[in-house]
Amino acid sequence: SAGGGGCKFVHRELGMNIHAVRRWHGLVGVGAVVFLLYLLLSGLIINHGDALKLDQKEVSSPWLMRWYGMHVANPTQGYRMGGSYFVWDENRWVLGDRLLSGNSGQPVGAIEIGGRNYVATATALYVYQPDGRLINKIEGRSLPANPILALGRLGNNIAMQTPSAVFVSANGQVWIRAATPTGTILASLQELPAEVEHRSADILAPSISLQRIFLDIHSGRIFGRYAFLLVDLVSLVLLILGVSGFWLYWKLR
Repeated sequence: SAGGGGCKFVHRELGMNIHAVRRWHGLVGVGAVVFLLYLLLSGLIINHGDALKLDQKEVSSPWLMRWYGMHVANPTQGYRMGGSYFVWDENRWVLGDRLLSGNSGQPVGAIEIGGRNYVATATALYVYQPDGRLINKIEGRSLPANPILALGRLGNNIAMQTPSAVFVSANGQVWIRAATPTGTILASLQELPAEVEHRSADILAPSISLQRIFLDIHSGRIFGRYAFLLVDLVSLVLLILGVSGFWLYWKLR
């Protein structure tokens, strides 16, 4: 009958729709499983981060640093200070095999006198012990003049070149204007030996903790600035999968 034919057509159309939804549901479900495994594994590692000591483990792979947009230092010049070389990058200073603390700015000179190491920027003079411990930071009104243009020695005294004059000091605390700058030897940049260059590059290499890396992997941010939007999209797809799965169950029960 006409009514029976229409009913068969509706059932046939409904069957075709259910088949198409089941096919789509299965294909997307496979991708969703992969995504869930990705979230579960990274989340599991993060949950046990304290036991794994992820915050204490640093990664400094050059390609990963470039991926994060971090500058990889490759120093080629430095100041010779006693038996060591003083080198730096944008944020850190290194003397020999030690990172120096409490520093800031672009060095304009570095010397070693009487077992102490002196490093100058345009606005401050830093005094370090041989072991790299910061003894004193001299700045502001404690300096004889500003800015500092260069640092050197005059005999056994520290010599500081400024726009107005050259000042000398025996300890960096009390300064007097040099009667004559003749004999002043200013610190000059030197090419680093190959082994010093490589060692300094390793020390200055930026690093990221494994904890941050796995957090970025889990959130998707490691794949780019807007990658977390992809995670949001996949989460929406999972929601649709849940709704479509419920719909299939309701139609096929």
